[in-house]
Amino acid sequence: LLNVQYRMHPSISLFPNMEFYDKQILDSPSVKERSHEKHFLHGDMFKFYSFINVAYGQDEFDEGNSRKNMVEVAVVSEIVLNLYKGNFIM
Repeated sequence: LLNVQYRMHPSISLFPNMEFYDKQILDSPSVKERSHEKHFLHGDMFKFYSFINVAYGQDEFDEGNSRKNMVEVAVVSEIVLNLYKGNFIM
């Protein structure tokens, strides 16, 4: 089990840590010290994270043991592209 996570802001890691890991994962000092500001997303839906229901996706295994879901990849790619272009409504 991972003991310390180094990538997520503590407000984001809180949910999976409580729901899936019984509060066993610690946030590294580096993620606690960083300044995380939101610049592009507005409104209550986009505070620190959002859940988006992606229908019809299916997990596949790559060459190793990692899972991937190409439908989810396409949805996230479209969201990031729209954010980059400044189109906040999809």
